[in-house]
Amino acid sequence: MTTPMTLWWQMWTDAAQTGLRLWETMAASAVVIDRRMPMIDAGMRNPWTADHVELTGMVTEKAQAFSKAGDSLAKDMAAMQGMWMQAMQDAWSLGTAGRMPSARRIAAGQDRAMRLTAGMIGAGGRALTPIHAKATANAKRLGSPKR
Repeated sequence: MTTPMTLWWQMWTDAAQTGLRLWETMAASAVVIDRRMPMIDAGMRNPWTADHVELTGMVTEKAQAFSKAGDSLAKDMAAMQGMWMQAMQDAWSLGTAGRMPSARRIAAGQDRAMRLTAGMIGAGGRALTPIHAKATANAKRLGSPKR
């Protein structure tokens, strides 16, 4: 069983990593948008000379990244729904037992609540991972505009 301090540490580091990845994704997106807007403009002005590979990738890469993010989020939400239902069953049985719960039962309920909280915090970071990976890879590939 994971200790409460380990779970607290995991929650804080997951939140910090997610925040960092979010800012990296936004910065990478600015670079990618700056490089791709002239490509979109050129393609609209003359479709025959457009960079069709890059224009097609703009759509397919987003669809793939957001699909992976959605899958990750759906799996996490299903797992957390199961933990939430167990927590509610525990609360109901404790409330209707007619006696004080044991220390072991209280600790188990607190452990489940901590794991649920850690799962919720980590879910956003796991969902952001494929989007972050694609955005930062595109920023490296496209680089800064040549001026």
